[in-house]
Amino acid sequence: MLSTVHDYKQHIVVALGGNALLKRGEDMNIANQRKNIAEGISSLSDILKNNTITFVHGNGPQVGLLALQGAAYKKETGSESIDLDVLDAETEGMIGYLLEQEIDAALGQEGQTRGVVTLLSQIIVDPKDEAFQNPTKFIGPVYSEEDAMKLGKPVKQDGEYYRQVVASPRPLRLINQQLTAVKLLTKNDCIVICAGGGGIPVVIDRAENRLKGIEAVIDKDRAACMLGKTLGADGLMILTDVPGVALNYGKCNEKYIRSASPERMLELARSDDGNSNFPAGSMGPKIESAIEFVQSENSIESKWSMIGSLKKAKSMMQGEAGTLVTNEHGVDHLEFY
Repeated sequence: MLSTVHDYKQHIVVALGGNALLKRGEDMNIANQRKNIAEGISSLSDILKNNTITFVHGNGPQVGLLALQGAAYKKETGSESIDLDVLDAETEGMIGYLLEQEIDAALGQEGQTRGVVTLLSQIIVDPKDEAFQNPTKFIGPVYSEEDAMKLGKPVKQDGEYYRQVVASPRPLRLINQQLTAVKLLTKNDCIVICAGGGGIPVVIDRAENRLKGIEAVIDKDRAACMLGKTLGADGLMILTDVPGVALNYGKCNEKYIRSASPERMLELARSDDGNSNFPAGSMGPKIESAIEFVQSENSIESKWSMIGSLKKAKSMMQGEAGTLVTNEHGVDHLEFY
């Protein structure tokens, strides 16, 4: 077992990727999502029982489907499409409900007494964030290159397929009234599902002195990192549909990283030409978030983050899967599988 995993009850922020909840190329129906979520929660059952858990989840496939449905409705009726921030809120409720049901089933009586709750989460972003000039966040289903070019929306390559992309501004903070609720709930060991899809992106309208939604999708890993730092969590688990962080991913010389210091991970992320070795719309934010959490102000040596497969969550905690980012072994630490 990893020495960073302690006998006492830790507070762990668990970030579930939208593509871990709905596999690439799968039909976007509720039956498939229920099946994938049930398998994922089964892998997490021991972690749920032995730690204080705050869930953050992705919503890329789900919010993309709602956007497509809205576009079809607009074409049919002429009615305006629903704004993306409202669709973000819809997915928080939908995915939160599905997660709650599987968590309740996994915990049984313990879940009834401990508390499991989904919280709609408004997260403030900067309307001048440069992300609005360069959309990178994948949403919706995968397309062939030919079909993607017919969408009439910004698209980028995601592996062997193409997907729509939208702006992904950095999360600044969860609004105070909701942060107060999360702190109260986690202090009492409730399992909280929040910042779903990275949260509902909002900006502060100074003229009207109120919050307003904005057209964007916040990266859920950055939101999980921000939330973990704010709550003083011990660990950050970023769970997706790949085994971990790999150098030369998909190539004949592919190598998976077992563990690394944040300093070495940062070095690996930068290529010789100054660009990132990891895609901005997928693995890049995961690695940035893992590094930032471990290096955060007031971070202690035992703080850690992990990136790996949702189905291998238990094995990750035992040091048998995934990629661990830790300060524990010094700044030069790097180990491959």
